Amino acid sequence: MNNAMKKILRKNLNNLNLFWQALNTQEQDGLFTHTSWPNKQWRADFSLPSHVALPAGKVFSTVSAQHVLEGSKFSIQGQLVVMNLSIDKEAITQKPNSQAPQQIITLTHEDDASDWASACGLAFGYDIDARVIQGLLEDPNARVLAYIIDNKIAGTAISYCTGDTLGVHQVGTVPSYRKMGVAAALMDYLIHQAQLDGIDSMSLQASQAGINLYEKLGFKALTKITTLITAEQ
Repeated sequence: MNNAMKKILRKNLNNLNLFWQALNTQEQDGLFTHTSWPNKQWRADFSLPSHVALPAGKVFSTVSAQHVLEGSKFSIQGQLVVMNLSIDKEAITQKPNSQAPQQIITLTHEDDASDWASACGLAFGYDIDARVIQGLLEDPNARVLAYIIDNKIAGTAISYCTGDTLGVHQVGTVPSYRKMGVAAALMDYLIHQAQLDGIDSMSLQASQAGINLYEKLGFKALTKITTLITAEQ
């Protein structure tokens, strides 16, 4: 990886680090831990801890997994592909589908995040702590988006801005609304907004389910972030 790509990767991981820190986080000895969803544990640079003992069964997110797996106390719980999109601010895309802006809303601090958290939980198959999302609505760097169909939340997304980088998180579609282009519409909307806001690049961490969509939009893979779980002693 050349120096330019390393710089892009650092910005991508910095965005993820600061986004996760915004979600009810405790820090001790350089190790960040969530007190509820999303239940992550990590270091700011996503390196492995060298001097902090992790209890058995604890998860830890890192980009350094390849160096420690053989014969180590860790096993892989999951992996995400770290991806980046360079924004061409000179060629702003056409406004998304004429219906999409009417269907995509941004929650405000006056909204109740419970319905959004329930919809996002259905999309991803795990519980989302509505209190965490409610707190995020107060963060000026965050936008919590909902795609509305027939007055119901069909899709979710969060954008988080750090400097000239816009991170994209929790892009999901409620199962009963899949195959309707909801995730693609949310991404088109976010890319268009990034161009209007003068953002240099967009970052995300993709599951296998989302990679095809992101590649079609021009996102490029940089590396993988691995969630490790400590083995029983």
